[in-house]
Amino acid sequence: MAIIQTCLRRWHWVVTLATFTLYFLVLGPMFNFSILYLSLQGEFESAAAITGWLGSLSAALARLFSPVTVLLEQRLSKRAVTLIGLVLYCTGLLTTSFVPALGYAYITYGVLSGVGANLTLHSSLQLLLEWFAKGNFARASAIALLGSTGGLLTFSPLLTVLITNYGWRNALRVLSGGIFVVGVADGLLLTDPPTTEDILPRQSRSEDTEQNEHDMQNVGERDREWERADESCEQENQGKERIEPLDDAIVSHEGSNTKHDWCEVWRMMQSLELWLWSVANFLTFLGWTFFDINFASYMDGLNLHSNQISYVIMGFAGGEIGGKLLIALLGGRLPFKYLYVVVSSCLLAAVPLGLMTIVKTFAAIMPIAIASGFLRSGAYGVLYAAGAELFLEKYGPSTVMVLTLVPPGFGILVSAPLSGSLFDVTGSYFASLLVIAAIFVCASAAFLCIPVRRKIRSGGSCYSSASRDQQHELQYPEGQCNQVTM
Repeated sequence: MAIIQTCLRRWHWVVTLATFTLYFLVLGPMFNFSILYLSLQGEFESAAAITGWLGSLSAALARLFSPVTVLLEQRLSKRAVTLIGLVLYCTGLLTTSFVPALGYAYITYGVLSGVGANLTLHSSLQLLLEWFAKGNFARASAIALLGSTGGLLTFSPLLTVLITNYGWRNALRVLSGGIFVVGVADGLLLTDPPTTEDILPRQSRSEDTEQNEHDMQNVGERDREWERADESCEQENQGKERIEPLDDAIVSHEGSNTKHDWCEVWRMMQSLELWLWSVANFLTFLGWTFFDINFASYMDGLNLHSNQISYVIMGFAGGEIGGKLLIALLGGRLPFKYLYVVVSSCLLAAVPLGLMTIVKTFAAIMPIAIASGFLRSGAYGVLYAAGAELFLEKYGPSTVMVLTLVPPGFGILVSAPLSGSLFDVTGSYFASLLVIAAIFVCASAAFLCIPVRRKIRSGGSCYSSASRDQQHELQYPEGQCNQVTM
């Protein structure tokens, strides 16, 4: 019995490594789209904005599909959703290798692979959050997210070699088969965290059972009291019109849940902090996606050959791995909130972007790539931990995942058309780099507004703003939803 309890407690690290592998397999090829980008543009002779938006669409759906994934998880286990997503992702890669025109790739690579990636990544990471809900999630998520950077580092030379020797179509076929075999075997290791019944000894279970029976008797008595109150309420209000929704003292269980859900959504839409978080995430990923979609094209404009481009991307990935390893080692020992790590990474990222407007050689671009990768680890490595630190206790794991995945999806969707359009108009990435640097500064400012607002509210300043949520809860208690004029 003790051995089983120990295994249940330690299985969370198996889930961590399984999530690491899934991020490695799925995001490795996706983050190296800039290498595939050159082959697609060369064969189909498409514009930079159109070709780049294919990668943006896939990466965006890998995040924007999260609300649907949450609904699927209510009917299926997270492991089942993960495996379904893996099948869709590999199917998208395989069918993309047969497209006769770039437009078909928007369905195969953009939609199929993007949706499959979301099902896989969302479910596995949310499962990891549930395993580490009581603590140490920052370290676990940093280890798991190392998989994406490890995939970027590994698939960069692999994809370059496969495309050079066999062409991009055969390269996608090889990748789809290998990812499917390894990914399915890995996904089977994912399990739900143990419940209290799985850990407590049998004696404790019997005591809990007796307590539950006693509680059920109390619940039955309360239900009968509610029924009597319901009958009394109906008699008193018979023949009268109810003008105020707050007069509804008794509602059905299903109706109450529905109203409560809509109330929660309405309250979230009114939350300034959630809007700041969403806008900041949108801007952050709008900027960082340049390195996934247009970075290789930028270096191609510097007349670097394919091997040098691959080496620079590997340097970028190496810098990001170093940063994520540092985050994993520090774990929960940071003397400040994880949000400030994200703010620092975005603010400092403007510096290498500015330098990229003037460098021209391989020797100059390599250290900039390494530094950029290290800085991106600050955003990609702790973003989920920062979201959990800010909102997990109030909104729960599913909402945290949606809040941290959906806004970046919109940023990714816009990134490639923005950079590509500026390139098509100007003939270089100079304007794109300056715009992205400004975007990072704005993202840092939006992130910082969250702790500043909380500081003001806790200090008693701005009374009307600080007490707005409390007044709203008093006016519209849980389970009751009224119409509010903005």
